[in-house]
Amino acid sequence: MRFFLPVMLFAAQLFGAFGPYPATAATAGPGREKIDRIVAETVTVEKQSEARQQAWLDEKAELESATHALELEARLLAARVKKLKAYRRQRRAEISRLETGLKEMENIGLRLEPYLDELSEKIGKFVGSDLPFDRVEREQRLADLRRELDRYDVQLAEKLRRVFEVLKIEAGYGRGFEVSEENLELDGTETLVRVLRLGRVGLYYMTPDGERAGWYNRQAGKWVPLSRSFQPAVREALRMALKQRAFDLVRLPVEEEGRP
Repeated sequence: MRFFLPVMLFAAQLFGAFGPYPATAATAGPGREKIDRIVAETVTVEKQSEARQQAWLDEKAELESATHALELEARLLAARVKKLKAYRRQRRAEISRLETGLKEMENIGLRLEPYLDELSEKIGKFVGSDLPFDRVEREQRLADLRRELDRYDVQLAEKLRRVFEVLKIEAGYGRGFEVSEENLELDGTETLVRVLRLGRVGLYYMTPDGERAGWYNRQAGKWVPLSRSFQPAVREALRMALKQRAFDLVRLPVEEEGRP
């Protein structure tokens, strides 16, 4: 079609120029205009067709590129979905373990709370039968602990922590030594003395003048004097506790030896 129309036009021109019957101006004008119009319309249609074809090719390329990108995205999403399914299985298993753990913790809590109350009572009895040192502070600590255990708004974990804290403090009294000044009733008279605590092994006292010394007899439940043979040992033990001399071995009475 592209080459056919120019050939027809060329043939018409030749026929009009060299034909046996010369064309007159009246007859040649309308025919030529019609042919020119047909050629122009044909060229216009051809250009429009080429433009549409090029637009179609461009759109096709864009669609192919978009399709390729979508295929890549689809493969990526498929891989992610596979991973997410595996993660979901792991999470479900973890949630199941946590739910089982929570149920076990609830069961433990039902048994633990009354045990903590029982344990606080045992600590109280132990403090009451222990050597009489820091009695006010220790009894106050136990009273605070009992109030915490009786509060409904305190978590079980906090109650357990408080019990362990009291146990740790009480256990710490079994180590080390301590010197304090106290008023003890000696021979019916309030007397200021220095008291030496050696862990939970024993409590010993000595008057400021160093003339009298004694110890707390657990079996008798009171302070009793020591014989003069023990006074130098008590004096040296006090000096060592106060870091006034180097540590050394001293001989002091303990509960297992009985009353001296």
